[in-house]
Amino acid sequence: MTMRIKSALVVTVGLLLLFAVLFFFDYTHQYVSDRFFKALSEAPADTERAYSLDAFMEYYDWDSVCVVLPGGDHDFTTLFGRDYEMAPRKEGGWSLVFLKEGSVNAEITVDPAVLEPSAGQKDICLDRWAAIFNLRRDEQGKLHMAFAGY
Repeated sequence: MTMRIKSALVVTVGLLLLFAVLFFFDYTHQYVSDRFFKALSEAPADTERAYSLDAFMEYYDWDSVCVVLPGGDHDFTTLFGRDYEMAPRKEGGWSLVFLKEGSVNAEITVDPAVLEPSAGQKDICLDRWAAIFNLRRDEQGKLHMAFAGY
């Protein structure tokens, strides 16, 4: 084998590994989740204040958000057009799935011990400008997120 062929093989393998890493590993989910839970820990509950989800997290790279409750079934796709598989959740856990141009951009899985959806909440998808919510505590002190819409 000549030196050119060896160099070409090394570059090809390196590029394949780079694209595989970009394709399979995405930090966006963790980044968005960290921002959401940090904002949640700093937000006062029971103030009757309405929050805009994008301003609440200071994250704006999404078009719509879907609330996916336990047992909820949605057909989301990835940026590459593949079927999106929801992240594993604890029993009773739910998710906020952020979409950009129709594809999943990020998913936040929410432990019901930390935050529960409001009673009567249904699986909904809201545009970014309409993702308005309140935080309230129930009689047992559990925090609930209630989407008010726009």
